[in-house]
Amino acid sequence: MKKKFSTLGNPLTKAEQSHLKGRGVCDGYNGPVVVTCEQFRALPPQYKVCVIVHPRCLD
Repeated sequence: MKKKFSTLGNPLTKAEQSHLKGRGVCDGYNGPVVVTCEQFRALPPQYKVCVIVHPRCLD
């Protein structure tokens, strides 16, 4: 089985590998991880997935 997966495609270049390693929406976010409802509502939409907030704040 291991052999089968190792032949599924071409190996990734170093640039492609680094692009896959943690480069996502939250890379530019440097605020607190746990936020209040007020802080959550003030966040830009792209960073709302980067924080932990109480479910009641998601209304």
